Amino acid sequence: MLSRSEFDVMLALKKTPAASQRAIASECGMSLGTVNAVVKSLGDRGLVEGGTLTAEGEDELSPYKVRNAVIMAAGLSSRMAPLSYECPKGVLKVRGEVLIERQIRQLKEAGIDDITVVVGFKKEEFFYLEDLFGVKIVVNTDYATRNNHATLFQVRDIIGNTYICSSDNYFASNPFERYVYDSYYAAVFEEGETDEYCLQTKGRDRRITGAVVGGSHSWVIMGHAYWTRDFTCDFMRFLSQEYHLTETVGKLWDDIFLEHADELRMYMRPYEKGEIREFDSLYQLQDFDPLFIENVASNVLDNICATLNCQRADISNVKPIKKGLTNLSFYFECRGEAFVYRHPGAGTDEIINRQAETYALKIASDLELDSSFVYEDPNLGWKISRYIPDCVPFDYGNDEHVGRALSLVRRLHESGADSPWSFDFYDEACKIESLLAAEDWSFPADFFEVKRKIERLVPLVRAGSGAPVLCHNDFYGPNILVHGDGLCLIDWEYAAMGDYGCDFGNFVAQGSGYSVERAKQAVPLYFGREATADEVFHLIACTAIVGWYWYVWAMHRELKGAPVGEWFYVWYRSAKDYAEAALSMAQAVGIPTTGVGALSYGEFVVLAQAEAKMRGTVHPESIDDASRDAVSARLCEDGLLADGAVTPRGLAALEPYRAKRAVLLAAGFGSRLLPVTVNTPKPLARVHGVRIIDRLIDAVMAAGIDEIYIVRGYLAEEFDQLLSKYPNLHFIDNPLFDQTNNISSAVAACGHFERAYVFESDLFLTNPTLVSKYQYQSNYLGFPVDKTDDWYFDADGEGVIECLAKGKDAPCWQMVGLSYWTAADGARLAHDIPEVFERDDARQIFWDDVAIVRRPEEYSVHVRRCSPDDILEIDDFDDLRRIDPAYVVRHKDA
Repeated sequence: MLSRSEFDVMLALKKTPAASQRAIASECGMSLGTVNAVVKSLGDRGLVEGGTLTAEGEDELSPYKVRNAVIMAAGLSSRMAPLSYECPKGVLKVRGEVLIERQIRQLKEAGIDDITVVVGFKKEEFFYLEDLFGVKIVVNTDYATRNNHATLFQVRDIIGNTYICSSDNYFASNPFERYVYDSYYAAVFEEGETDEYCLQTKGRDRRITGAVVGGSHSWVIMGHAYWTRDFTCDFMRFLSQEYHLTETVGKLWDDIFLEHADELRMYMRPYEKGEIREFDSLYQLQDFDPLFIENVASNVLDNICATLNCQRADISNVKPIKKGLTNLSFYFECRGEAFVYRHPGAGTDEIINRQAETYALKIASDLELDSSFVYEDPNLGWKISRYIPDCVPFDYGNDEHVGRALSLVRRLHESGADSPWSFDFYDEACKIESLLAAEDWSFPADFFEVKRKIERLVPLVRAGSGAPVLCHNDFYGPNILVHGDGLCLIDWEYAAMGDYGCDFGNFVAQGSGYSVERAKQAVPLYFGREATADEVFHLIACTAIVGWYWYVWAMHRELKGAPVGEWFYVWYRSAKDYAEAALSMAQAVGIPTTGVGALSYGEFVVLAQAEAKMRGTVHPESIDDASRDAVSARLCEDGLLADGAVTPRGLAALEPYRAKRAVLLAAGFGSRLLPVTVNTPKPLARVHGVRIIDRLIDAVMAAGIDEIYIVRGYLAEEFDQLLSKYPNLHFIDNPLFDQTNNISSAVAACGHFERAYVFESDLFLTNPTLVSKYQYQSNYLGFPVDKTDDWYFDADGEGVIECLAKGKDAPCWQMVGLSYWTAADGARLAHDIPEVFERDDARQIFWDDVAIVRRPEEYSVHVRRCSPDDILEIDDFDDLRRIDPAYVVRHKDA
């Protein structure tokens, strides 16, 4: 092993063979006498001859040769807001050069060609480097959940005699060398105050012994590091031992090194100030490159300028805000006013309706509930708000704060404000659960046990919810700004029509720290009076359901690489504890929580008719008068009916039969309706001035169903026009619409067939009550005919469909393309439809064949009777003209 002075002299001679001893002394910072002694010693050992390294000398120097470089480029760099929201800091162009490109060139100029770039956030922005420079790309999948130690752990097998670099460093001159004696960390001297790592060293060689965060007049860590093989081996041993520990997750690699600095040998290498730059904010960049802010491509800056009618130069004092579990936000000032910019977080587009949020924000601003709102883009989800200064934290232990907050949200509920969107916490939790299941998420051991308790509460809560009101749906302490005598309610991402009790549930479930008894004490503060036992039960049960939603939501955030920390446990406890409390309360006041058993068809019809009457509509099914009277008497005895009205117990009994969603198959060309369908999909054709599909959607929404899917194919973009009237629609695209029969549309949507109506979208509906809120069993609409040349059913004496075919010269049931599927049958179809579709002979069949023709033994599908005039199928242009005379072609008289 060479001494440091021997290494320095040999390196000088390698760079400049036969250099004079005086030149070597100058380059190495040694005295001439020291150089003379070292050169003589090296010559005696056969390492140097005639001022040139011998072969043995080259071999002796080779262990110090730099093998490669690793550039860390995985992190978000939140301190560089807002630019880091749109692109990684390493690909920013500074003084005409992309930061990481400049660094790669400097490494290559030093003879280091083996370069690995470890990427994570917006990784695709770095892929081009592989072809441009021949670097290797490695993806760090843990970049969002762990600090940069995970980046180095990912490539631990290639580190050793390696430069460890950050993609966002700027080196004024090339700091890299082909040979390095020992491990080091670059440092610069800060004369003033600093919040960087201030190094502690010992000895003339400045071995690092520790560091403190923040200080003044100190050497601070800045720039690159170099790891020898020995250092790497020792460091990775410590990291491997500690990687699984919770406290390791947030640590920089620097932290792990410093904790073991007494066992890990690393030295400080000093650099002149200005030689190494780290850009931690937009304005550090602007100070270094005055043209940067004007030249950088940034939609965020453009959004601010367009909204506030300002120039980029007017934007100042940008600071990231670390609060918030969903989005990225930063504070900024513009022409003397302070604002907050909200950038939507990863994966939020799957679970947040930005149009609904924008709509609610405008209402909140008009009601003076949120004085901060300036603008939101309803499509992209970014938002600008005024910054509310001098706020104090909301205090759940302060009765005045609590009373004012609950009064504020009650004012929202009683405002009469309406929204086209709705939000059901249980249904939304089920949707997220489906997303998790599709990704093979591993659910916790007691997940389904807790879910069963929540499911027992759902019908009871719905029975006592009353009419939907506009709710905030994320109403809790951090979203309540307390400033003087005023309150400002912010963050309306989940706002929509819903159960008033869920805002109280949010208030309690999300970190209030309330026991169940303390939550009960807060209930009168919401109502402004003493609450009834039913009202107290309702709000406690809502707290459980809301806690359950956020618990499932937290799993989705984990899936997306954005963990929520301790909130995960907070929401779990809220769901579990409040569910158990609500179930106990229900039993104490005699509310059934285990159901009343399956209803008979007669019981179902009587209850459904009574419930429809309470809503001012009708249920289309009926039974004979004598049977109805007998069933009604029995339902009254069982407490499901009282004075002709459905009781909460009765509503709970009906809940399993409630239709939850609708799927409209609208992908086909509709060639028989030419010329109307030349540039208009058939369901969008107008009959008596109204689009055909609108009548179906209106009927679905009138039944209280707002989860609506439209499968589109031909002229798919034309269906976008529906969103202005029905913003809650979900589109599913069928790319095979022109290659198969409608079974491919069913394949695309069959994951949504549980408790669902499925429509052919060219039906002209004249009796919307056929789409009722409740359905007893899986069924198809049909009406009796003496014969038909169209599609028909045969059914047994119980009304179960036994045959589906086309054309019959005998009495049968004329088929109508509107069906309903129970939860069990819908789940079965989600499996059977794709399986049947994969068979070679099934690409051109109708999807209805799956349950009735291909696998009839697995289903019991009934005929549900309707009238021929209730719903008309428009098969061709002649049918259209018969229904709407406006399509009749009139000829001029000769």
